[in-house]
Formats: sequence, C-alpha cells, structure tokens
Amino acid sequence: MDGIWRMAGETDVRFAVENMYPWRYRDREMLAYAPDWDVTKEDYRHFTIDLSHASTARTDALRMIDRMGDRLGHIHLADGKGSAKDEHLVPGRGDQPCAEVLAGLAARGFDGHVVIEVNTRRAMSAAEREADLAEALAFTRLHLSSSAIEVPRG
Repeated sequence: MDGIWRMAGETDVRFAVENMYPWRYRDREMLAYAPDWDVTKEDYRHFTIDLSHASTARTDALRMIDRMGDRLGHIHLADGKGSAKDEHLVPGRGDQPCAEVLAGLAARGFDGHVVIEVNTRRAMSAAEREADLAEALAFTRLHLSSSAIEVPRG
C-alpha cells in the first residue's frame, strides 16, 4: 500500500486496486488475496470495482461503490449470478446492478475508465462471440449515456 501511495504521488497515473472475492469450496471459505478481497477495508488512493467479482463475493456492489466514493477510478463491467466461480457474463445477464452503476456514474460525471470485461470462451462461433461483445457494448453505451439518467420532475 505504501508503494502505491508513493507511485501515485510521482505520476498522474491512477493505480486503482481491484476488489476480488473469497475462494469457496463446498461450505468453506479461504482468504486467497492479501490483505483482503474487499479492498475498501484499506486506504488505497484509487479503486477498481469489478462487478463480476462483487457477484462472486456475494457482496452489494452499490454499497462497495459508495465506500469507494470519489476514489473509484476504474470499472470492470461484467455480470454474474453469485457463482463460486468468477463468471464475467455479458452485462444484463446476471444479478448485478450494471445499469444502475452506469447510470450513477453518468449522473456524477465519472471521469475514470469503464472496461467491458466479459468471458466469451463459451461462444460456439466467432459470430456468437461478436454478438455477445456487441450486446455488452450496446448495454454500456445505453446506460452510461447522460440521456439514460432519469431527472425527477417537480
């Protein structure tokens, strides 16, 4: 952590530490990441939220993002269904609040990076892989656009 803070003071590059997840086998949990899979327990200058990792950790991604606050610098956009394995599904195909996260970022003028990080290994063809990636990109553009933000009418 000290090295990350030192490097952050030497450059404009954001060193954003990513949330992970506990490893599970049957009814046991193992700590595989040090000091913890929940990076918000530490004082990092910048964070990366990976929504698939949040799903695997079975943690509330919106609350984690709230804890990250203005130190959130990078998004790994993917979905998940809470499996013990990291899924990286196309956004909208799991139970993560992908649309809400993107709309919230747009509403607050997020200036970090959003990376679509989906697993396409199960695609049966190049066309299916391209269709999955196109769907992920369209989802991201739709929900990250300022026009997708609902403005309360008074």
